[in-house]
Amino acid sequence: MWKVVIGTAAFTIPASVTLFDLCGYVAKVEGSSMQPALNPADWKKSDYVLLNRWGIRQYNFQRGEIVCLTCPSNPGQKIIKRIIGLEGDTIKTPGYRSRFVTVPQGHCWVEGDHHGLSLDSNVFGPVALGLINARASHVVWPPRRWQRLAPTDVENRLSLKHGRKTRGQNNFAAISTDEDDEEAENLTLNSDVSYSKPNNLLSVKG
Repeated sequence: MWKVVIGTAAFTIPASVTLFDLCGYVAKVEGSSMQPALNPADWKKSDYVLLNRWGIRQYNFQRGEIVCLTCPSNPGQKIIKRIIGLEGDTIKTPGYRSRFVTVPQGHCWVEGDHHGLSLDSNVFGPVALGLINARASHVVWPPRRWQRLAPTDVENRLSLKHGRKTRGQNNFAAISTDEDDEEAENLTLNSDVSYSKPNNLLSVKG
């Protein structure tokens, strides 16, 4: 009897960990930085979101989608933010040290929807794509909040003056004036990351 139980547990636990690693898991969202999309001010309970790991294995991300990532300034913390720009995009920043930032290769620019209450790229700059753990695809709890988290339009945050990538292109053309070039900042960051396996239920900081 005990041998059967132990044998089943020895098989089930590794299989569960592998499933969470490959497919996804549910996490509780804490904080207000993603309001109103997550944890809206008029709702007293925390949202629980489905974090899809399978969909990011090829690092195919879209502007405007919500992702879970390892916080660059605190590797022990998971945060949830929206992708504003991808590599090659020049972002008009609301609070960074430079008014414009060109996102380097292999990176993205993330922000919370609630500006001023968010620890995001306006604090730590562009983020390596390797730090993204999952895509937030749905709010799954509470039941009255069930919904798909579709990407939102963030085109107004991209600077046409400085240039941005268009879909299907690896390069981008920049059109800018001399004084604007002085404001744009091109960054090269270290993309080496370490990965730790998620628990079956985590909290992510908004």
